[in-house]
Amino acid sequence: MEYFILKTSVSVVVSLIFQESVFKNVKMGPGSGSGGLQLVPQEAAAAAAHESLIGPRSSYPEDQDWRPLMQSFTSCEWKASAGRRRPPSLTLRPSSVLQYSSAGCLLSLHHTEKPDHEEVCEFRPYTCPCPGATCKWHGSLEAVMPHLMHAHKSITTLQGEDIVFLATDINLPGAVDWVMMQSCFSHHFMLVLEKQEKYEGHQQFFAVVLLIGTRKQAENFAYRLELNGNRRRLTWEATPRSIHDGVAAAIVNSDCLVFDTSIAHLFADNGNLGINVTISMC
Repeated sequence: MEYFILKTSVSVVVSLIFQESVFKNVKMGPGSGSGGLQLVPQEAAAAAAHESLIGPRSSYPEDQDWRPLMQSFTSCEWKASAGRRRPPSLTLRPSSVLQYSSAGCLLSLHHTEKPDHEEVCEFRPYTCPCPGATCKWHGSLEAVMPHLMHAHKSITTLQGEDIVFLATDINLPGAVDWVMMQSCFSHHFMLVLEKQEKYEGHQQFFAVVLLIGTRKQAENFAYRLELNGNRRRLTWEATPRSIHDGVAAAIVNSDCLVFDTSIAHLFADNGNLGINVTISMC
């Protein structure tokens, strides 16, 4: 009868260890009192229960409390692992604070996804949109136009949805940029004509329209570039790019009007090239 009572008591204690792990552990051992029971600290109880579930603790630091690290994980993952003392690598998928979270980005991404997102994040600072300039300015979208008017006063701004962008002296040697601003529909657009020398003796022109705004705002507009000459017409229609993308991205992706010097001379007048620019809402 005494053996039966002792066996039942041990079963109850062991059950409490694995279900709660909040009281001191009781395990079998010689010389520890009635029935060979030995009291050990609560930490050993938690370790014994933990090891029985996930294996030895030799793969991570002894007595490491992982709760502070859990603050950097997403809420759903925290709920799934709250209170468990195990290495994050076993159960959790870390999410990193994004570089532009203070500017309003609310996404929570795995750290391996951060670089790709931050390259195109709408909340990253805007750089000076002037092509070919050495200007290192960067700031918020609302500060772009004040910057252009203060630091780049030579840029002309025309009002209206249909204007003529006049590029003078297109025969100048080397790489040259022509820039003009167009204001309509309560937005500002940057018109850019860029000449590049692809290889010796072969030059190309690239014309594109950029919106001083976000990519989402740019989707609400369309633009048309048109060259008119003697019984000739060259037209390009597209969606303007955001200044977040920049001129270089448009050129690399051929998302712009492209023509060489021979075509330019067909439409030029005394070395000046006029491009009709029309902005419309989609």
